[in-house]
Amino acid sequence: MNSKKTKYLPRNKMHNFKNYFIHAIYFALYGMVKYIPFPLCNYLRYLVLKLFMGRNLKTSYIGEMVNIYFPWNVKIGEKCSLNEGVIIDGTGEVKIGKGVRIAARTMINTADHKTDSDKLIAEQGFIIGKVIIEDDVWIGGHVIINKGVKIGKGSIIGAGAVVTKNIPPYSIAVGVPCKVIKKRE
Repeated sequence: MNSKKTKYLPRNKMHNFKNYFIHAIYFALYGMVKYIPFPLCNYLRYLVLKLFMGRNLKTSYIGEMVNIYFPWNVKIGEKCSLNEGVIIDGTGEVKIGKGVRIAARTMINTADHKTDSDKLIAEQGFIIGKVIIEDDVWIGGHVIINKGVKIGKGSIIGAGAVVTKNIPPYSIAVGVPCKVIKKRE
């Protein structure tokens, strides 16, 4: 965890009527097109997400079963692809640059429960952190990207990696936890 890039979010800021109501409308609309296969439904998913993301959504390739929570806190650049089953948690904000490829079943996590011992975890707030994925990044399948992380331009993240720290530009990184194994030339 990059603690300098995280902050505390009280439980009532996430669990409130406004968030529940907006999410209910979003999931009702998005749920109608979420599972319908390629190719026409990429555009239907795009249209529903565009209602909630506005100018923050600049790509139309959104595969089946993609879940985006708090989509109004997510920015996705041009020529990106979100493949089947990608999960993006926008609680702490996510910024995805141009030309980013995100393979199936990848998860971008921007929030974790606070874990003080003086009360139940369910009653505590959240620790959130922004995730930044710069331009021209390729993220393999089943990758987990944790809060407060920045993945540098032109990097490649190997399948199954767990990214817990920043990845410098033009790096190839793999493993659990994710480590740079070489630079791209």
